[in-house]
Amino acid sequence: MPGYWWECEHCDRTVTFAEVTGCSIAAFIWDKLLASAWDQAVLARDCPHCQQHSLRIAYDFPRRDKLIFRLVHAVGVREGESYLPMMWECYLVGEPERPKFDFKYLNGRNPKGLSKPAILSREQLSQLLSLYRARTGDAAFPDSLAIPLHGV
Repeated sequence: MPGYWWECEHCDRTVTFAEVTGCSIAAFIWDKLLASAWDQAVLARDCPHCQQHSLRIAYDFPRRDKLIFRLVHAVGVREGESYLPMMWECYLVGEPERPKFDFKYLNGRNPKGLSKPAILSREQLSQLLSLYRARTGDAAFPDSLAIPLHGV
């Protein structure tokens, strides 16, 4: 399972997840990010080394050659009591101009879903896209699945 830590976009220094938040990644998502209605401001912190407001969550992407991504935005739609599918906008370290989208989930506070792809219904995906637009202010981002599916 990939690890999660905080990494500075300015000085590239790292800090453990618990040192910055006092909790695990799963607890942070449930208790801070979800509880704040996906306030994107909680995803950037002041770096304890260079004091820049550029500390972001970083994580390993499981590939043969280890890739490290930094999290820029995250949104999710809660399903029932414990299932939380999410869409994370991130970028490969060294390529901030090329954002990627990573679909993850949590099942309760078990972090295993963070290393597996989320399976989403059209409705859930549409909700994630709309929530992303609302929380990031990115009006150019698609807000629905208006693109017809062919060959399905």
